[in-house]
Amino acid sequence: IKISGCMNACGQHTMASIGFQGMTIKSGKLVAPALQVLLGGGVLGNGAGRIADKVIKVPSKRGPDALRAILNDVELNRAPAESFLDYYDRQGEIYFYNLLKPLADSSNLQESDFTDWGGEEPFEMAVGVGECAGVVIDLVATLLLDSEEKIENAAEALKLNQFADSIYYSYTSLVNTAKALLLTKDKTTNTQAGIISEFEALFADEILLESSFSEFVYQIQHKEPTQEFAEKYLKDAQVFYEKATELRTKILSDETSITNIDTHWND
Repeated sequence: IKISGCMNACGQHTMASIGFQGMTIKSGKLVAPALQVLLGGGVLGNGAGRIADKVIKVPSKRGPDALRAILNDVELNRAPAESFLDYYDRQGEIYFYNLLKPLADSSNLQESDFTDWGGEEPFEMAVGVGECAGVVIDLVATLLLDSEEKIENAAEALKLNQFADSIYYSYTSLVNTAKALLLTKDKTTNTQAGIISEFEALFADEILLESSFSEFVYQIQHKEPTQEFAEKYLKDAQVFYEKATELRTKILSDETSITNIDTHWND
């Protein structure tokens, strides 16, 4: 089951056995949020796949009912060991269109049908906060992984006597690592100078360095791209990365402990 809240295909709903895509539906002069129901898609393996059929469009608030209707029908009528795709092919698109048609009737919409999920205002076509159905990633972990790769690039450049390149990679690693930790505090500063100054303000007591973080990073401004400095700067980037990953592990551990305590009390 794949769901995309907007008219784009980030959620890969067209490749789903059961897919839902954000749409709109008219009722008189009013517009309500709706879901295009797609059935019969999937990845078959060995490079093969199939695109789902656009079966019918239902008001968004009836999406759960549409899913229940599909799953209940499959449970009641499919043969033993019959896959959903085989069952869909046996019954055909029209069968499922007729199954869901009562839910598609827009002549009897309620006031709540004109408000989108999680919304309070009348629906209008726009991209909602957090609506994108693209692949969800741990951005902190991704940035830390990128920092690790930059350290590897710096080490490789150093071996090739490309000292300026090595220094640049080390600098990038330092900034990316700082940005990753800022995200753990919901800080999304994007300029390099902003990242450096905000990290220094928020993490000065949590990661101890030989100097302030800004001085630690801005060595690059005062040193020539020599082998000696490239080696030291790489070492600095490695030390900072190690301290940052240790802090990240501690943060995750503390969050897990809090969650466990909350769960205990809720139980």
